[in-house]
Amino acid sequence: MTKIKTLTIQFNTPLQRRELPLFRGAIIASISTGNILFHNHNEGSTLRYAYPLIQYKRIGGKASIVCIEEGVEAIGELLVAENNGKMKIGEKEETFSVSRVNALQTNVQCWESIFEYRIRDWLPLNESNYKIFCEEESLTNRIKKLENILIGHILSFAKGINLHFEKQIEVSIKTIDNIRKVKYKRVSLQCMDISFKTNISLPNFIGLGKHASVGFGIITKVKSKDNHQNNIDI
Repeated sequence: MTKIKTLTIQFNTPLQRRELPLFRGAIIASISTGNILFHNHNEGSTLRYAYPLIQYKRIGGKASIVCIEEGVEAIGELLVAENNGKMKIGEKEETFSVSRVNALQTNVQCWESIFEYRIRDWLPLNESNYKIFCEEESLTNRIKKLENILIGHILSFAKGINLHFEKQIEVSIKTIDNIRKVKYKRVSLQCMDISFKTNISLPNFIGLGKHASVGFGIITKVKSKDNHQNNIDI
């Protein structure tokens, strides 16, 4: 059993989905130490190929940050930044004050029981596997491919927090909704919302998959059998 620390900070500042990269840039500019956890780049601007432990979100329509493990300690650098909460989102100067903080510990492990989650704005397909996905005529096989990709994304998260599962991960996709194309850094990507069941317990509001650091692939646990979910507006 591994307890994972998460800290979700929600600001009182409304944020549009398209403004998330600007929000991320504003936070990074506020950190005088250049801590790698805030931007996930090594020296020379090369990518840090590891699961992001500080993630920039839009939760309840407001600018938010989700911190995981070492990211929880690192976020203190933002809270003591000498900017009086003022940051520029594009050309707009905004004052960011914290409206809600939620610190949790989640047991991340394989269980005999099953958990149900939703993912919003999930990016499972890159250019190469999207072509393979479209060429697959069987709907069953398409869903199976997505399930295998999702297992890979869960494993990437686990690797990022130095966790190894002793048992096999089970994933079953229940619904697929709102399939659409989105652009990120001028690259067209296939985006979708899904609900799925798994034998892995996962923390609320972490991101899974591509561009998890800027609000894609946010998961929320379905609370009960009648599918009431956490309030999230991405």
